[in-house]
Order: sequence, then structure tokens, then C-alpha cells
Amino acid sequence: MSALHSLAQRCKRFSPLLAVPAALLLAQGEARALLTYNIYESGGNVVVQASGSLNLTALTSGGLGQCGPSGAIVSSVAAVCTGSNSLYPYYSITGPSSFNGTVNALPASSVSGIFTFFNGSVNEFAIDSSYLSNTPIVGSATFNGTTLAAHGFTTTSGLIGTWTLNGSSEKIQVILGSPPPAAVPSPLPLLGAGAAFGWARRLRKRTQLP
Repeated sequence: MSALHSLAQRCKRFSPLLAVPAALLLAQGEARALLTYNIYESGGNVVVQASGSLNLTALTSGGLGQCGPSGAIVSSVAAVCTGSNSLYPYYSITGPSSFNGTVNALPASSVSGIFTFFNGSVNEFAIDSSYLSNTPIVGSATFNGTTLAAHGFTTTSGLIGTWTLNGSSEKIQVILGSPPPAAVPSPLPLLGAGAAFGWARRLRKRTQLP
């Protein structure tokens, strides 16, 4: 019994080592309630990239809304659209009614991914009705053979607006600049957990009863 008691005491000492890697892994998987539109130049074109996630479960749709064209940027009404245009549920938002420049780009040369649309002047945000809350939102609109300056943006980098979905803390933001590289999970938490389990196995071997 003394050998088993000794093993239990040693396990208590290294259990925090297991908890730290586990906490890190959970933190890496946390979803953020934020939808970001990055508008940037790429390969001689202007691209709008929508990415992030939103939780709409507590919100009530105000009806059906649509962009009109498939893909658009209109600064005078703070409007951005990605994906193929259609009629989808919209939700009310609060934020700027216009943003940087004199941009009136529509329709896009090409679009892809999920349909999203927001218009700050009428306080509406619409998204494909098939969207499930807290899952990734990925959509784009590409305008061929142009630049941010040619579109009418007066600056070419930085945050140009943030909107909040009414009745929630969910936010939408527009940034001039390319999205950051996709994060790659670090192998260190896994190595730490593996090392701790290896230590546990060695302790068990040393303290086994005859």
C-alpha cells in the first residue's frame, strides 16, 4: 500500500503539467464572435475577403434582404457584399452609415463562398439562411484589374469601420489590408502532454508492487 500511496502523491505533483497543455489546446479552439472583411490588393486585383464567425441564435430576423449585385463595395452607404446574391434573412446593426473614400464598385468580377451583406445606412446585415451559428464564415468578392486608390479609397490600410449586431455583442469590422496568415497550432502543448504521460508510465514501473 505504501508504494501505491507514493505513486498517488507523485501524480498529484505532475498533474498541473497536464492541465496547462490541455488549457492551451482549449484556448486554441475558442471561436470569436467577429466577422471581418479584409479589403486588399492581390495580383493586380482588389479582393474582399470575409472571415470569422457569428452567433445569431439569440437574434430575430427583421425580414429578408439582399445586396442586388453579386459582390459590392459602396462607401457612401457603408455597404459590402460577398458571395452570390440572393434573398436571405437580415438582422439589425448599429455603426457608421458611410466609410472611407468614394468607392462605388459593383458587381464584382467573381465571387465565392457564403453570401454576406451589410449596409450601414439602412442598418442591415444579411447572411445565407443555411449558416449555422459559430461556424466559420468564408466568402469573397474580387474586382479584376484595379487598385484600392482607383476604386476611390483615400487610405489603403487600417480599420475603417465597426458595426454591432443589435441585441448581442457580435461585431462586424472592415479593414483595409490583407488578412493575417492562418494560425498553425503549436506542437508544444502536445509534446508537453506526451512528456507528462511518459513520466507517469516511468513512475508506475518504478513503484509496482512485486
